[in-house]
Amino acid sequence: MKTQHLLFCLFGVMILTNVAYADVNFGKKVPSADDVINALNPSKANPSAISATPEDADYEGDVKKDNSRSIDMSKLDAKPSSTKSRPAKPKPIPMPPSSNTEAALSMEIIFGYNSAELTATAKEQLRPVGEALASGKLSNLSFVVEGHTDGVGGQAYNKTLSEERAASVKSFLVTAFNLPSTNIQIVGKGKSDLLDPNNPSSEVNRRVRIIARK
Repeated sequence: MKTQHLLFCLFGVMILTNVAYADVNFGKKVPSADDVINALNPSKANPSAISATPEDADYEGDVKKDNSRSIDMSKLDAKPSSTKSRPAKPKPIPMPPSSNTEAALSMEIIFGYNSAELTATAKEQLRPVGEALASGKLSNLSFVVEGHTDGVGGQAYNKTLSEERAASVKSFLVTAFNLPSTNIQIVGKGKSDLLDPNNPSSEVNRRVRIIARK
């Protein structure tokens, strides 16, 4: 199928260009510390490399869920339409191992309207994040806290607000869990990277994204 061929190409491009595509969105859910550790561990966040052969990539028939192809047994006694021998099956083309060094999680952190002050609910949401970062299991990583707003209002205002919210998240994590400040950077994305661009005012766009880097 053409769609299947496209998917093989897409996976290949993602692996060859080392695109960091693992991004776990917890939404309003409060994850456990283990959930956060698993989401922010680049070695666990990337799917295994996919190998494809030219024959598989061009195959236009249906593929079963168990990845086996059906065989029409009724034609086993029929004479071959040609005496030409079938070419040897091409050897699989190995995909290079993934060297992605980023993973990320997103959370809908609750702030007051037009405010960068963390609410009590927001602190409870962030508590397992702090516990995960302080656990030592992610000690070989550095982190970026991205602040995101919805699409309502001007770009300059939203960028400033998103930076202030990211700074509030960093301050809470550093203070409450005794984390090194130099290991966490902040970025204000404003409304430039909406999670739901079809609904700019949706609350899902008002989020904090935490990126882990090796």
